[in-house]
This record gives sequence, C-alpha cells and structure tokens, in this order.
Amino acid sequence: MLEPELAVAGLRGLLSDPRIVGTLFAALIAALAVWASGIVGTKLHLPGPYITWPFLGDAVELGITSDLSRLMFSRFKKYGRVFRLNLLGHTAFVVSDEAALRGVLSDDGAIATIPFRAFSDLMGEYGTQSVKEIHGPWRKLIMAAVNGRGLSELVPGVAGVMARHVAGWAQAGRVELFQASHAMGLDLSTDVIANVHFTALDRGWFKQQMRTFTAGMWGLPVRLPGSDYSAALAAKERLIAALMPEMRDAHAAMLKRWEAAGRSGPALAAALLEEQERQREAAREAEARGQKATPPDLSIKEAMLTAYFIGGWVRHTALRDAPMTILNAVVAAADTTRFSLFTFWAMVAMSTRVQEEIFGEQQRVVAAHGPELTPAALSSMPYLEACFKEAMRLLPTGGGAVRHLTKELKAGSVTLPAGEWVWYHPHLMHCIDPVLWDGDTSVDVPAHMDWRNNFEGAFRPERWLSEETKPKYYFTFGSGVHLCAGVNLVYLEAKLVMAMLVRRFRLRLSAPDMLARCTRVFPFMQPVPGTDKVELLPREQPLPVPGIDL
Repeated sequence: MLEPELAVAGLRGLLSDPRIVGTLFAALIAALAVWASGIVGTKLHLPGPYITWPFLGDAVELGITSDLSRLMFSRFKKYGRVFRLNLLGHTAFVVSDEAALRGVLSDDGAIATIPFRAFSDLMGEYGTQSVKEIHGPWRKLIMAAVNGRGLSELVPGVAGVMARHVAGWAQAGRVELFQASHAMGLDLSTDVIANVHFTALDRGWFKQQMRTFTAGMWGLPVRLPGSDYSAALAAKERLIAALMPEMRDAHAAMLKRWEAAGRSGPALAAALLEEQERQREAAREAEARGQKATPPDLSIKEAMLTAYFIGGWVRHTALRDAPMTILNAVVAAADTTRFSLFTFWAMVAMSTRVQEEIFGEQQRVVAAHGPELTPAALSSMPYLEACFKEAMRLLPTGGGAVRHLTKELKAGSVTLPAGEWVWYHPHLMHCIDPVLWDGDTSVDVPAHMDWRNNFEGAFRPERWLSEETKPKYYFTFGSGVHLCAGVNLVYLEAKLVMAMLVRRFRLRLSAPDMLARCTRVFPFMQPVPGTDKVELLPREQPLPVPGIDL
C-alpha cells in the first residue's frame, strides 16, 4: 500500500517540473473546452471542430477576423458541407448541402426555433414558429397585415415617418447611420407597422425602454451588474408593468373573439380577416362620401395576440402575457428594418457609380409617375431593388436560421441524429452560390463575396437584372415555410428611404472603411462609435421628394 507521505512527496516532485505543470494546465484547458462545447460521447464521430473556447465559443475566432464569410468559408474548406459552430453560447451544425436542407426548410423532421438564451429569455417562447397549429393562423394574419393591400395601406404612414427623419438629417447635413437606422426602425414599428396605441403611456419613454430591451437580445446571457442582458431584463419588467393597463381592453376584446371562435385558431384568424374586410369597405364608403377614411386596424400586434391565445388557454392568455404581444410585434418590425437599412445605406454610400445609377432611375420614375412615391412608382425601381438585394447578399442582416431535428438528417456522408441543431447560414450559402462561385478554395473569401478587398467587383447590383447572372442562393430573409413574412415590407422601406435620399443628395461616408472596421459582425454589423457618419451633399439639380421641403 502506498504511504501518504510518499504520495505527497511524489506529487510535489511532479509539480516542481514546469514542463509537467504546463502539460497538466494545457490538458485542463482542453478538457474544459471539450466540456463547454458539449462534445461528449457519440458526438465525437460528427464533424468538428471539436474544441472551442469555453463559454465564448467561436466568438474568439470571429473577433480576430471580424469577417463572418471568411470564418464560414474556412470551416467549409476544412470540414466540408457540415461542421460545428458555437456562437452566443449555443452549438449547432452548419449544413450547406442543398438537398439535405430541403426537408429541413419545409419542417420535415425539424422544428424552427431560436435557441439563443438571451433572445428566448427576453422574447419568450410562444410557438409562432415551432408549433404548426399556431404558426399557420399567425402567419396568415401577418401576411395580411404587411403584404398585398395591407402593404399598400402602410405606404403613407411609412413614407411620413421616413420623410420626417430624412428632413432632420438634411438640416444637419449628415447622419450617423447606425443610430439613425435604429431610431427609424423603432419609429416605423411602433407608430405604423405594429400600430401601437397608448392612452396614458409616454411614447418617448416606451421607445427608450425598447432600445434598452433590444440591446440585450443578441449577446451572451450574462446577468452581471451593468451588462446589456441585465439591463434588458429590467427594461422588460418595466415595460410589462407599464403596458398591462394599456392592454387590458385589447386583451378582453381578444378573449371574447377567442371564445366566439370556439377557441379555434383558424376560426379566430378567419374572423379577424373578415373584420379587416369590413373595415376596408367602410373606408371605401367614407372616401366616396368625401370623408376621412380610417384604415383597417389589423396589424402584427393582433397577429401576436392571436398566437398567444392559440398557444394555450392556461399558459398564454393571462393579462401579463398581453404586453409581450407589443414587445414581440415591435421587435419583429424594427430589428430587420434597422439592420437592413444600416448595411444598405453604407454600401450605397461607398459607391458613387451605384448612386448615379439610382439617380438616373429616379429621373425616369419621376417622368413616368410624377414625384409621389406611390406603390406603382416603387414597383418601377428594379435597379434600386437590385441594389438592396446585392447589399443583403453580401452582408445578410440575420444569421440564417436554426432548426431542431426531430429525426436524423443525412447530409452527404454525415448523419446528424435527432436532437441536434442544424444551422443554415446565408454567409456560407452565398459564398458557394453555384452561379457566382468558380470553385476556387485557395482564397480566404470568394471574389463575389469579398467586398473588403474587391468592393466594385463584389457589389454589382446589375447581376440581379439578368437571369444568366442572377444568384441562385439568397437566404438573407430565410427560406421555405418560414421565409420572413415581412420581406416585401423591408423592400418597400429600403426603396422609399433610398429614393428620398438619392433624389436630393449624394452620400459620402466620412470613414470609407467603416464597414471593414466593424468589430461586431454577428448577428448584425455594428460600427466602431464615431465611424458611421455620412455626409449629405446636395445635388445641383435635385428631384422632388413629397413631404420634404428643403
């Protein structure tokens, strides 16, 4: 039997050797990394990388390169069409096998969800994406609110908010893009798209609290004093408390509708759509009499409240849940807008050539439709729409989508078991687009995605105007049955604000390399403070912009 004194002496001897100490320390770090990554048991036979930084995951490597396309493409070159990725505290398998993704994107053997802890803690889980019985009626109402006639009815309100913002920027002669896109997105979502009404609550206070709330949504769930996450949780509680009295009547009215519909989601959605048509008919009759017409009051907040009632009588129909319809509706309308507009404005500001092409198209639009930015005029801007698509292809504003597998998925030679998470990522899919990529793996980033080093070659809106050069992959706004329901609204917003700006100004970034200097690139681009200023240089022969008197 080993004597304790001999064991202690032997251990001291080992620890006195710095090489052994170093080896033990490295082994400990490696073990922690493996543990933190969840790479245990049968997962070792799945594609790597197997070791990542504890807690921080691949954010360390991404922070070094500040280039999401480069990170994705390097993993693709090393591991193939399936590899691991750990961001925001969650590990998933990135899959770029188009055939394997077809079933996943149609909810065959997979559930759509957002697994990031900070997001779910703040937004809750109400099944609008993951539960088919909820998703169907919810999406039907969303589509009615922000597409077709619903979209046309939003145009005056959206244009009014944008004109007010653009007029303010014009007076200053410059605009800070990131904050301006955030402010515009929040105003659009609150005042127009989500159509939020308050009786006593101060709108300025509400929007400030929403800024704090959204700031903690896309980060690590670290509840430390002063962290964005902690501040966001506190803002959420303040907002719920303040909104409960405001939502009392809306909650009671929806409860009556829910009961009248026999507690049926499809029946409730159908009743709301019928009510929307009655409101439209009343508006047409008022216009015929020369009276002011009130537009239909169906918006995404009603869709969210409907989803909550469908989601469960016990769990999601309490009055406390009702304010979350406002928070979810505002975030849904604001986030895509603010991130999309920021990168779109920045890329257009980086190209004088593109700005002049847009201006030439605006001259033709004004000649054909007059100065008003009507739905007909907006539909006659193919080049401007191509510019937006090209910016979104190069810098997707979202991080793709994650699916939770309910059955195994075969992607090439790899079989991912049920229970794993699959991530289809637009940055990678756009890198390997079969129309644009020549198959060269010797480069860090394919030329058609390398806007940092090949801007004029990468940013080519013209490619969208020909069927021969049009990209095959475009996953910025999702795909399949979960394609962003508001994508047409985002296009409308982008075209409206850029038409307003380019008709009157040339745009020039104070720091031309602002995008390349962004230190945060996931899930959205965020500039270094002070680098995102854009100068608005008046044109010698500007075009008219309704609502802006300069």
